[in-house]
Amino acid sequence: MSEPRAAVPRLGALEQEVMDILWDCPERLCAREVLQQLTSHRLAYTTVATVLTNLVKKGMVERISAGRTWAHRPLQTRSQYAAGLMAQALTVSGDPASSFLHFMEAMSEEDAALLREVLTDPAHEPGREPPGPTARRAT
Repeated sequence: MSEPRAAVPRLGALEQEVMDILWDCPERLCAREVLQQLTSHRLAYTTVATVLTNLVKKGMVERISAGRTWAHRPLQTRSQYAAGLMAQALTVSGDPASSFLHFMEAMSEEDAALLREVLTDPAHEPGREPPGPTARRAT
């Protein structure tokens, strides 16, 4: 029997927007910087600070001292989070084989082709070198 997976936190709409900003930025961000990038809402600084605190509590974000304030950065990539959601969906489905079949029926041809490619070459991940000693090095 497989080991139970840790629950992947569900994100509210505003939490998702904040995570998208953090995932898209290569640097850590302070609450004020996140607020400046939230274009779909007119929010108070304290609202954004509270959302970031909630994301820390959910284990999605790391809080780092940045002088007189806090900066934040994600603890996992967007792809890792999405993979966790997919794994959790299979776990709760009760019938992973049936869930796979329904999922594959709903896939676009492009996604199905990508899935076939990934299944034949598990080291393939667009934009990322495979891990380990066989990883190609930039010259």
